[in-house]
Amino acid sequence: MQRQGPQALKKRVIWVEMDSVMGNKTRSEMTDRSDEISRMIETQLKRRGIQNSAILEAFQRVPRHLFVPRPHQPEAYGDFPLPIGSGQTISQPFVIALMLDYLNLTSEHEVLEVGTGSGYSTALLSTLVKWVDSIEFYQSLLDGVRERLNRMNIENVQLWHGNAWQGPPVKKMYDRIVVWASPNQVPENLVKALKPGGRMVVPVGKHDQRLYIVTQSKGKVQKDFVDWVRFVPLINGDPL
Repeated sequence: MQRQGPQALKKRVIWVEMDSVMGNKTRSEMTDRSDEISRMIETQLKRRGIQNSAILEAFQRVPRHLFVPRPHQPEAYGDFPLPIGSGQTISQPFVIALMLDYLNLTSEHEVLEVGTGSGYSTALLSTLVKWVDSIEFYQSLLDGVRERLNRMNIENVQLWHGNAWQGPPVKKMYDRIVVWASPNQVPENLVKALKPGGRMVVPVGKHDQRLYIVTQSKGKVQKDFVDWVRFVPLINGDPL
C-alpha cells in the first residue's frame, strides 16, 4: 500500500522549562535525547515502512520522554507501550505513526482525537493539522496533558473531559477522527461526526483487535480492515 503524506504546518514548537512537571532538571538534560529519538525513527518507523516526511518530522520534534511518567523515562524510546496511570498506556511509537499515516492528514484538517492519554499523540497531531479536539475519559490524565501542552505553547488543541461514545464534545463535523482505544464496535456517534469524504482510524474488538479505516461518502459508510493491533478498551460510562 502506498501511503500519501501530509504537509506539516510550518510552525515552531517552543520548548520551555518543565521543572514543575519533571523535577529540577535543566532543559538540556530533559531534551538532549536526540540520538535516541533519531534511532527510534530509523529502526522503528522507517524500517517498517513509515516514509511520510511530515510524520517523521513530528516524531523528531516532539520528545516522547516528556510524556512518560518518571519511573519509565529511561524506556521512553523503546519499541513497546508504557503505562501512564489510570490503567492506560502510551502506545508503541510505530503503532502511533502507522495510525497517523492511515489518516492521510493535511495541514488544513480538523481532527477529533479520542483518548488523549499522555498527550503525546495530541502533540504530534498539533504539528500536522489545523486543529485538534481531544477527548479523554480520565480527568487525572487530562490535567497533566493540559500543563504539558501549555508549557510547549501548543495553541491549536482543545482538551475535553468526556465519554466519546456519546460523540464529539462540541457539535461539529471533522475531516479526520482517530481513536486510541478499542470499542467493541465502531461508535455510531463518531461516524456521524465525519464530514463527507472524511476518514476515521479506529481499532475494534476485545482481544485480537482489528484496525479499520472508516470512510463516509454520499451517505454510505465503508469500513476497511488494514491491520491487527492491541489497545485498552474504549470505556462507556460517566467520565472519571
